Amino acid sequence: MPLTAQSKDRLRLVLTATGVALVAIPALVASVVLIPGLSHVNWKWMRFAVVTTFFVVYCLKSYWRARRDPRFWTILVGVLAIHFTGVGYFFWAGTGLPLMVFGPTVALEFALLAVTVYHFLGVGPAVSRH
Repeated sequence: MPLTAQSKDRLRLVLTATGVALVAIPALVASVVLIPGLSHVNWKWMRFAVVTTFFVVYCLKSYWRARRDPRFWTILVGVLAIHFTGVGYFFWAGTGLPLMVFGPTVALEFALLAVTVYHFLGVGPAVSRH
């Protein structure tokens, strides 16, 4: 059974992500373990980076069909600016937000994105057919 064009694109993205992970993860682990002056990891910023990365990927996945509209990118950058200044402040000023607060905060940010995109572009998030 031949693959569709969409399946081929997804397969390429998965292979690329796997390749990047296979190179990046050992490099990060080696830099933490092998460099003498870098014996600790600031876990609050790792947590912030991981959750923010998942948030951006989820936003892009949900609004993939709006990716060609410059207004979408303006809205997304605006929400990310709110995220970095609002949530990032708690990570900069102290120990960060607990995950039980951080998760719902990111969900509220996604709701802000969804309402704003729908208001200005008339596009809702992609809904899974499963």
